[in-house]
This record gives sequence, C-alpha cells and structure tokens, in this order.
Amino acid sequence: MTVPLTQIAAGHTFDPMTFVVDAETSRAYRAATGDTLPVYDTEAAVPPLAVAALALGALLEAVGLPDGTLHANESMRVHEAVPVGSALVCDARLAQRSSRGGWVVTALESEITLEGRTVLTTRATVMCPAEAS
Repeated sequence: MTVPLTQIAAGHTFDPMTFVVDAETSRAYRAATGDTLPVYDTEAAVPPLAVAALALGALLEAVGLPDGTLHANESMRVHEAVPVGSALVCDARLAQRSSRGGWVVTALESEITLEGRTVLTTRATVMCPAEAS
C-alpha cells in the first residue's frame, strides 16, 4: 500500500529509483513538448527536462497523490549530458513541507546520477489539497 505524499514527513528519504531513457522515450518526450532543438536530432543525448520529468514521474508513482494535486514548480541544474539509453539512479528526499491556504505544499529534491556521477539535481514543488491529508 502506498503512503499518500501528504502524510510523509519532511526529511524523508525515498528508496533509490533506477530508470532508463531509451531513444523511443526521448523521441516521445520531444514530440509531446515540441522540442525541436537540433542538438537532439542525432539522438545522442536526452533533453534534460525529459530526464527531470521521468525522475519526478517515477517518484510520484511511488507515493499516493490525492485528486487535485498540482506540480507547481520545478528547478534543475544540469551537470552533464545524458546519453540515450543511460541507466540512471534517482535519489530523492522530501526537503520541505508546509500548509498554506488549504494546500499541503511539498518540496522534493532529487539527485540523478549516471555511473556514480551527478548529471542533474532538481527541486520540485507539489501542491496537494489539504482536505485529502
């Protein structure tokens, strides 16, 4: 049974998540977002936002999300390019939690690594209705 995100305490560290960004997933992300930057035409590298989105998606699938949950903000720092087909590891923690105006506001920080090297660091803010807590 998954624990709702609204019931996980600040400071909680999630189990590491491993995921692969294959060429098909990278192409699908680019098509869905309209990303036509020529740097990705050779499919040698994955758009950094695709990596961040896949990591956040994997994390949010591991917890329960109440109806009405919003992804409010995302920031990231790109440390190096991610080649297509890379097996990545995401280490995440619930960095901050607060309640405001009927919402539970949660900040999730992640470090995404490739073969032990940090390739991206992210911070996502997720807002859940407080009455779902």
